[in-house]
Amino acid sequence: MLTRDRVILSYVANHPGCARSQIRREVAPDASASTVWRSLRRLLDAGRLEVVGEGRATRYRAVGREVVLAHLDVPVTMRPPMPYRPEFAGGYIPNESRYLTDPDRAELRKAGTPVPDPFLATQGVTFARRVLEELEIDMSWASSRLEGNSYDLLETDRLIRYARESPGKPGRDATMILNHRNAIRYVVENLDDIEIGWPDLRNIHALLSHGLIPDPTLRGGLRRLPVAIGKSAYTPLEDRFTLQEEFDALVSRAERITDPFEQSFFLLVHIPYLQPFADVNKRTSRIAALIPLLKADLAPMSFFGINDREYIRGLIGVYELNDVSLMREAFVNGYIATAQRYRYLRPKAISPAKGDLEYRFFTSRAMQRCVLKWRAFKPTRVRRMIERANIPLEDRDHLLEHVGLCFRGLTPGNAILYGLKPDALEGLEGIAGDE
Repeated sequence: MLTRDRVILSYVANHPGCARSQIRREVAPDASASTVWRSLRRLLDAGRLEVVGEGRATRYRAVGREVVLAHLDVPVTMRPPMPYRPEFAGGYIPNESRYLTDPDRAELRKAGTPVPDPFLATQGVTFARRVLEELEIDMSWASSRLEGNSYDLLETDRLIRYARESPGKPGRDATMILNHRNAIRYVVENLDDIEIGWPDLRNIHALLSHGLIPDPTLRGGLRRLPVAIGKSAYTPLEDRFTLQEEFDALVSRAERITDPFEQSFFLLVHIPYLQPFADVNKRTSRIAALIPLLKADLAPMSFFGINDREYIRGLIGVYELNDVSLMREAFVNGYIATAQRYRYLRPKAISPAKGDLEYRFFTSRAMQRCVLKWRAFKPTRVRRMIERANIPLEDRDHLLEHVGLCFRGLTPGNAILYGLKPDALEGLEGIAGDE
């Protein structure tokens, strides 16, 4: 956008209903009337401005993100109180109303659709299962970061892979990350049957809030008391009976949306807006937003590439203005960045594991120890085996991960791969079993 156009747009956003002569006088006094008109015409054609009135009564107003940005320039203490407005969700008609434009959805689908792969097509395994471990780490870190979590990406990796908490970090932060891991795993492992309905949303919230909400009855249950939104003039719905009605209506609308991107975005907007739970609403919306994408075998939205500031400002725009413009921009840009990351990870995810090639004998020996001697996958003991076997340093973490993956995937049908008999698996916990 040209500098003059940007300045004019900012001025109109902060002075809704201004006339062309006023814009020229205040913003571009040295420019000709025709120059100012060309700028206004470009902004109108781009959908950034709208016209009210005709002839001498013509006035200009900003639309979309510029309105939100102008609103956010006002300190929160000076912004008018904004109550819950049922017509915001109530006016949304599934598959007729659209938050995402056709170009948005086309761009998202292009970015998120996996490249056809003959090998993957023969495996009968969803893309979600192939990238589960990366998704668990990426999203657990990114979503927790949006809540102010102090763990960095490497610390999150260690916590999820090896259960190593970072010294000096709050235990609550570790709990938040592990809760994310469990919720993501729940979605992926139940992908065939999971729905955008109360049972699964309840389960997701319970997994995310475990150990973080003091009252256990509120983990997976609707709130009974009012809640407040920090740094916002928005006041969520207070009446618990109306809350139940609004939540049921929200779920009903979400279930009927057929486009996976629109459905995902709808959940990201309306769960935080309604605030149905005592806490952990935004986290619940982010995990729930995975469901339609993964069920459509599209790249997940892990929030790894999202602009934190734009996402938070977008939420405030939703809360206080019921305007999704900034939120939509953060979602589209963040998803494209995320999808690119998973497209890059894809070849790694579908390649035969090095443990199956170079370290097949070691893997069998480690599996026999885990099953016959330890009766569980013991990462510390397996790591000692790896060290004693003089495995190259650069392969050790991957081999440990591979043995753990093989153990969790044990069934009577594949026990023979590791020199084990099916009856050796009886009573063994933490394995796939006979599926």
